Amino acid sequence: MDAGRRHSVFSALGLGDVDGRSALWLLSMSVVLVIILLPFSSYVAALSFIQSEWGLNNTQAGTLFSVYLGGYAVSALLVIPLTDRLGPKHIFLGSAGLSVVVHALFPLLATGMVSGLVLRTVAGIGLVGVYMPGMRLVSERFASRGRGMGIGVYVTTYYIANSVSLVATGGLMAWLDWKDAYLVISLSAAVGLPLACALLHSHRHSSDRRTSGALDLGVLRDRATRYFMLGYSLHALELYAVRVWLPVFLTAVLIARGSDTAQAVVTGATIGGLALAVGSVGPAIGGVISDRWGRAASAAAVFALSGACSLVIGWMGDFDFPWIAIVALALVYGFSIAADSAIYTTAITEVSDPAHLGSTLAVHSFVGFSGGVVGPILIGGILDVSPESFKWGIGFSLLSLPAIIAVVALLRLGSARPSPAPPRETA
Repeated sequence: MDAGRRHSVFSALGLGDVDGRSALWLLSMSVVLVIILLPFSSYVAALSFIQSEWGLNNTQAGTLFSVYLGGYAVSALLVIPLTDRLGPKHIFLGSAGLSVVVHALFPLLATGMVSGLVLRTVAGIGLVGVYMPGMRLVSERFASRGRGMGIGVYVTTYYIANSVSLVATGGLMAWLDWKDAYLVISLSAAVGLPLACALLHSHRHSSDRRTSGALDLGVLRDRATRYFMLGYSLHALELYAVRVWLPVFLTAVLIARGSDTAQAVVTGATIGGLALAVGSVGPAIGGVISDRWGRAASAAAVFALSGACSLVIGWMGDFDFPWIAIVALALVYGFSIAADSAIYTTAITEVSDPAHLGSTLAVHSFVGFSGGVVGPILIGGILDVSPESFKWGIGFSLLSLPAIIAVVALLRLGSARPSPAPPRETA
């Protein structure tokens, strides 16, 4: 591809303001992330089958998803600070290998609640070493300019991976049982390991002697850091609740209207995956907008939209709104729960001390994904105790409360001004 055509492609993808080599590196990193995270949503796609086979109620099903995030949150406090001392490359590669292996073991060894909890907790430990160290690699690469865009593209890729996982697993279940479909997806993720090694081969990290690589809670002294962490936690609560229960909600709507259960599960997973796929462009758009209009103000506007969707979509199912209207709102919902994702972490990289960025990102991840742990369990519990005819309206409406809290907090903080960029490391 000649230079002019390559520049046109990069511009169309929102990468026109960065040099071609960095843009190509970012796109390559994005492809690697999608492949490694292929099994991320396989559990959600197969959830209706797993619930039936293992005899799980909604609270238990939500818990089995949330321990994945719980393993992420707790291990983040140990793993991510090490990137200050050791650099993110080796942690990224080792964690990617762990993630692939444990996901492959889930359909082979998990037979119920206890074995499922163990395997998904360990898989969450693998996720933390992929997602945040990878984001730090992107932050370092785009330290001089375009950081919001760079991290936005990376987070967008994370969403794409989730959606591809949901759609691909749902599609495979049309021909295979859920265990075989899950295993095929998990083994496919192994292709990403040699690709990651090749992409990151030349990365070098200069160890900072000012840090031991241990967690430093002193990063919480900064007011802006605390507010952005709160926003991220409430965002994750809403995001992961929707990721787990939106496909199940769509499946329930179809079954209530007379669809065959097996076909409804496949359709619900596919439509849910497409809704999240639409949302996958959100973080990149949100990152670019926040580069221009400020981190806090942009995040507050996005949260207001997602909160409005939360108030409406469940009642549309309970009151038998047209299917096309429910799908349309699901697409808007998928976008709105994702568009602020990159903003919080971009802001954190700007307001924190570069020497302690690993500790800041560790606490940020712990606080954020702790919210993610709560969301699916909370909504599952609400669904279990709510009247059958109104349970989806009550469950999704509850997610408007975190949105209200977040909007108030972010508007109080105001538009955060980026701090001077830290020195760029070789990538």
